[in-house]
Amino acid sequence: MLYRIGEFSKFTGIPIRTLRYYDSIDLFKPCEVDLFTNYRYYKEEQIKDLELINDLKNVGFTLEEIRDNWNNFNEDLFLKKKEKLLESIELANEAIKKVDILRSKIKNGIISNDNDEKEIIKKKSIF
Repeated sequence: MLYRIGEFSKFTGIPIRTLRYYDSIDLFKPCEVDLFTNYRYYKEEQIKDLELINDLKNVGFTLEEIRDNWNNFNEDLFLKKKEKLLESIELANEAIKKVDILRSKIKNGIISNDNDEKEIIKKKSIF
């Protein structure tokens, strides 16, 4: 059975605008386009492809990466993506440590820096 874009959108939860965009960038094409009306038609079997696109997006692949590698995914691509995710985790953990350090330096609403403590006292006395 073929579904028009609106029906397919409701069925999948993917907005019509997104389906049109995916078509325009050659990521996810309708199975048929009416030459006279330009209506896009989709098959139920295409839902699995949309789910895979969403899964790939959710782990950090860009739409361009998904499109360019659609028939060419390999273990190396996923290992590189995993490395990037692990690097992001490291950066986030470093940022969390810095937040805790800065939080511990708050005194009377001001973040004091041990090296600049005298400078802070001077600035307060000016005002």
